[in-house]
Amino acid sequence: MNPVALVLLGVCSVAASPGRACPQKCQCKTDPEYPDGQVVDCSQQGLTQVPSHIPPDTTTLLLACNQLGTLHNGSFSELQRLVKLNLAFNVIDAIEENAFVGLNSLMTLNLACNNLTLSPATYPPGIFRPLASLQVLYLNENNWAQRSQCWQLVSQSLTQSERFPSIQYAAPSLIRSHEKFGFLADVALDAERDHGSMLHRMFISSKNQEDSLASGRPLQFGASEHSSDSTSLGEAATNQDYPDEALSHLLNLRELHIDGLTNKTLGRGFRNLTRLTFLDLNGMTGSGCLMQTVSSQTLANAPHLQHVNLSHCDIVNLTADAFEVLKDLRVLDLSFNFALGFDRLGDALEGLAKTKLESLVIDSIVPLRTLGTQITEDRMRHFKKLKYLRELQARFNRIESFEEGALCNGTPPNLKYVYLNANLLELAPYVNDLRCLESLEVLYIDGYNNYWTPPLRPPGFSNPPAKYYKTAPGRYGAPAVRTDNDATLQENHSEFMLPPNLRVFRARHFGLFYKLLQIHVNPNNSLQRMIAGENHFPIWGGPVTGLENLTELDLSNSFASAIDPEFFNSFPSLEVLDISGNQLRAVFKRNDSYTILGGLRSLKELDMSRNDLGHIPDATFINLTNLERLSLATNGMGRFTLVLSHMKSLTHLNLSENQLHTLPKSVRDHLDAVAETRNVTVSMTYNPIGCTCQNIDFLTWIRDSKVFFGTHQFYYCRLADGSLMFMRNIDGTIDQLERSCGSYVGVFVGAVASSLLFLGLLVVALAYRVRWKLRYLYYATRLSFQRDKRHHDDGFEFDAFVSFAGEDMEFVDGELKEELEEGRGLKLCIHERDFVPGQYIASNIVDSVQRSRRTLVVLTRALLASDWCHYELQMALVEAAETGRDVLLFLLYEHVPSHELPREVLFNIQAASYIEFPHTESDRGLFWDRLANALRR
Repeated sequence: MNPVALVLLGVCSVAASPGRACPQKCQCKTDPEYPDGQVVDCSQQGLTQVPSHIPPDTTTLLLACNQLGTLHNGSFSELQRLVKLNLAFNVIDAIEENAFVGLNSLMTLNLACNNLTLSPATYPPGIFRPLASLQVLYLNENNWAQRSQCWQLVSQSLTQSERFPSIQYAAPSLIRSHEKFGFLADVALDAERDHGSMLHRMFISSKNQEDSLASGRPLQFGASEHSSDSTSLGEAATNQDYPDEALSHLLNLRELHIDGLTNKTLGRGFRNLTRLTFLDLNGMTGSGCLMQTVSSQTLANAPHLQHVNLSHCDIVNLTADAFEVLKDLRVLDLSFNFALGFDRLGDALEGLAKTKLESLVIDSIVPLRTLGTQITEDRMRHFKKLKYLRELQARFNRIESFEEGALCNGTPPNLKYVYLNANLLELAPYVNDLRCLESLEVLYIDGYNNYWTPPLRPPGFSNPPAKYYKTAPGRYGAPAVRTDNDATLQENHSEFMLPPNLRVFRARHFGLFYKLLQIHVNPNNSLQRMIAGENHFPIWGGPVTGLENLTELDLSNSFASAIDPEFFNSFPSLEVLDISGNQLRAVFKRNDSYTILGGLRSLKELDMSRNDLGHIPDATFINLTNLERLSLATNGMGRFTLVLSHMKSLTHLNLSENQLHTLPKSVRDHLDAVAETRNVTVSMTYNPIGCTCQNIDFLTWIRDSKVFFGTHQFYYCRLADGSLMFMRNIDGTIDQLERSCGSYVGVFVGAVASSLLFLGLLVVALAYRVRWKLRYLYYATRLSFQRDKRHHDDGFEFDAFVSFAGEDMEFVDGELKEELEEGRGLKLCIHERDFVPGQYIASNIVDSVQRSRRTLVVLTRALLASDWCHYELQMALVEAAETGRDVLLFLLYEHVPSHELPREVLFNIQAASYIEFPHTESDRGLFWDRLANALRR
């Protein structure tokens, strides 16, 4: 939705429930800002006059988007509690002098986008006298030629689903610091932006300005679309003036939105507005601001201003002292004045040096058709004098480079935030001057998607080789690059010098094409966030030095297809990593893929979506114990077997747009366990979830689990016949499956059970008849096999692998090791001592079991609670089954009643050998001899 429409309209439609004494065609509800009052919403009802019988306790009255004409005397006389009044987007062309009588409490009045010519005749001297409490006033966009544009904005805002457009007109931190500045206070800092429509408007507007300047005609912003009205508009603008006498009664006014008039000054009445700090004259819709010249007299009668918006005002001339009178000026926006240029701006900076300017926005102050701009040291000389300046935004200005020394000698001393997006910046020697920007904390130099930029070369190249020149656009809309395979960031063998306090560096769509090999950054830097996606980095090799404090790294959509296993070890503090949109299938197919991310122990957020991963090894994320958010969307995954049980903090798992039909029970159980203490979200939208009898348990889990799965209407169901349908109602899906599956399940189960029972009885009967012969054959064969094994296989490295809990380390490392190794010559495998460093723990366990003659399980309550000890027990059982030898031997170190033992452990104790630890000293000598003999067999 267009931002102008949103702010001017305020709220064209409020979801309201009927209340008491509500006028016809209106809706009433409790005012959320003033609970003892009401919001009366009469917007978009085709009203031609203000409704009667409006409740006297109304605090907010919305009459926007109607057909109101003249506002008559006493129209609001009974609304003495009214705080906000919105009359925007009507056809109001006259206001009688006593129309606002009774509005003693009114604080916000919106008269934007009507037919109210800006002149003293339209606003007689006493018209605003009753509004003693007014703080915010909208009088802008009231030229009759603008009405079609206003309504076009409204129609767009009411039909488009998005809340804001993708273009951000004000500097991000400026918006956060000064919520009322501009129209986009709620735009997200890092929202993906599409500049196409804005660039088109900028091109047309700048072309009109260039043509007007060349021909000597007055500048007419938007004249190309309203050429038939351009003459009348110019004449109307000439006859207009600011109604300063009427406004002079608004002693509490703090914020004023009004159209900028050609070569007019704010009248003497503005001197009474000592609380006015915010002035918005911008002409974003096309013809609301036609100032042309701003001189020392233009704003002289409003010396208390702190925020001034002069964007889209067709400013051609700025005198050196234009803003000198505004001693308290904090924020100034001169954007989209295409004919202004850096030279004229430089003159005005002389006067700005005498203000307290903190934020300066100068987006697109040069025509789009001009050649690339170099910022010289001479152009920077006045910037250095802006000692209070903290934030500078200069996007869309075709800046190619800075003269060597310009940054060091012309940068304001306290500049912290710089936004140079969508320029034509190339890598040139000025990059080395960045070290001079000692106060800089945030730097944005994003390129522009599908927007031509010059060749990018590392500093030190006198002539760029052909491989750095851009060619046709590539995938994702990013520009493709003609290159060979040898371009690296180490070609000039120098160290990148970052500003010492730079925390955030962003260079998306910058057209870089390098192998990331041997990158060295000055170690005394403070960089925490680096966003470099949408470039071309096919190989990530490293090493990278100097970025040990980096906490966020974005290398998304970089065409990467190779990663060195040690690459990410260069970023030990990394908490957020985005490597989505690359080509990493082969990288993570390797068995050692867990080593690639293994060094990121602090990682909390990982995005690996859109990498065509398919099925990757289960242990890929085994070392990411602190991970909270994981995205594997759009990877063609047909089954999910990744180990997640170690991720105790996992709260967001995105598996959308894959080919998954279910999740393993182990994953479900883990997510349920985490959901007991945290809010867990899983997305499996647009996966073919199996809606079959075999998958009812998974569907039931989706429905009943505390895990949040989003809206089920975006989940697919794959039916038994292979067809797909949306899962509109999961309860209905489950009920239907239970009914259809139950019709034959009973018969099938009964038949199978009967058959198994008959076979079981037959086998038992036969076995009973020959029971003694079977027992003899079993033990004879077993003894023969054991004798043969002892004769032929004596190649074990260890006599026993000791499985124990960490809490029993003192006993194992002390008495057990002393008695068996030192006292009786056995060789034990103890994980703290004998595991191979760097090898996956599970592999170490299997290897140790196989290299040991027996597995000695030190049974305690602590061991029963250990997952790894349970795994060791299972591996020993598998080894016994595979080799046919006796592997397990239980040492009952702590008395645990049988009713406390898990059924599986109790069964193994009864089936295998065990020995109890004597807690009296007199019995221990015999005990250790018996244990040593058992381990040698």
